[in-house]
Amino acid sequence: MAIKLVVDSTADLSQDIIEKYDITVVPLNVHFGDEVFKDGVDLNTESFFAKLQNSEVMPRTSQPSPGDFYKVYTSLLAEGHSIISIHISSKLSGTYQSAVIAKNMLEDADITIIDSKSASLGLGLIAYQGAKLIKEGKGVKEIQEILNKIIEDQLICFGVDTLEFLQKNGRIGKASALIGTLLNVKPILTLNSEGIVAPLGKVRGKNKVIPYLVEKIKEKFNDDLVNVAIAHALTPEQKDELLAYAIQELNISEILEGNIGSVIGTNTGPGVIAIVAHKKIV
Repeated sequence: MAIKLVVDSTADLSQDIIEKYDITVVPLNVHFGDEVFKDGVDLNTESFFAKLQNSEVMPRTSQPSPGDFYKVYTSLLAEGHSIISIHISSKLSGTYQSAVIAKNMLEDADITIIDSKSASLGLGLIAYQGAKLIKEGKGVKEIQEILNKIIEDQLICFGVDTLEFLQKNGRIGKASALIGTLLNVKPILTLNSEGIVAPLGKVRGKNKVIPYLVEKIKEKFNDDLVNVAIAHALTPEQKDELLAYAIQELNISEILEGNIGSVIGTNTGPGVIAIVAHKKIV
């Protein structure tokens, strides 16, 4: 029985990877007032941030419904597939819970649902490793065990221009958001072991963000061989600089690059630069 991989759109995977590994993507929703857009379908990174800059209302996001997952799962099951479904941190979105509800509607279906405790290319990197394991012919149980090890091991670090979006969307408190208003202070954040946004540090000056991000990755992994992902929101020059610095300082097996999509962008705003890493396991 073939295994099919399902992810949600917050994985921010490139179309090339989605097509190469035949990954099914379930989109989240982005709301601008009464307008509703499917992430990655009706809005790409460029169109989202253009709309954000011209909008008078703060966008919000919502998870796919259990019915959305039910349709995807029943279609794949009808083709005779087992399913591994990997999703954004359950502490950041109700997406994982929607997937669980859909699974429970399908008694005895061969569906494995995984909480990545991550987001954006953090989730994308986990899903990518899962896709490669499927292609290698590994079984569901072995893949789940390996992915859980990756989830436990993964470190995600990101710098933001402002904490306004995270605060307004309820991802951090007002007190934490005040840090970002200090002159020339750039907050550095992470997702902790529970998959919750947490402060990692702060630097004074934009030029110190990239060295700090790579330093934090190096502190954890030293010279271990790592898989890395780098993501950005309208900061291509910073992305290139981070990529070059990471290659220089880290012992990298493989690198993914990508844009931060509209759902994650709703919560972070533009100007985000992120690096994710985990020890190469297979």
